[in-house]
Amino acid sequence: MISLSRPWACVAPIALVAFLTACSTPGNYRKDAPHEELLQSLRQCLVDISISGDKDYVSPCVGRDLSSLNGIPRRRLINELGPARLCVTSSETNFPEKEDCPPDQSPLWSFYRRAGSIDIGGGPELVCVANKTGGCTTVEWRRTK
Repeated sequence: MISLSRPWACVAPIALVAFLTACSTPGNYRKDAPHEELLQSLRQCLVDISISGDKDYVSPCVGRDLSSLNGIPRRRLINELGPARLCVTSSETNFPEKEDCPPDQSPLWSFYRRAGSIDIGGGPELVCVANKTGGCTTVEWRRTK
């Protein structure tokens, strides 16, 4: 039985559950100036890869903290970075049929170039780990083999 002399005893568990739920909500992305600057910077790094005269090139963007983009809509990421280069799952890699990947596959952008290689892989990739609602659960760096 809860004592009326301690009303906080009822409120504390409810407040704790509300706090934990809010903290566990996926996605940090907001359409504000810092997020827009990060997206523009990533886009510029992709452009720099295509115009770099270096035979082997790895973007200086690699390693930037992408966690603030968690929860970004896939469409927004594609609008900024251009069409996905590849579509990945835990067991396969495919080319996108259009700009985006099928909903069950994660879009990927390469942030490197290897001289004289037509092989795919061997450098840092930005991956939108897809969720079923058209967003990116996380946006992260991966290095392919």
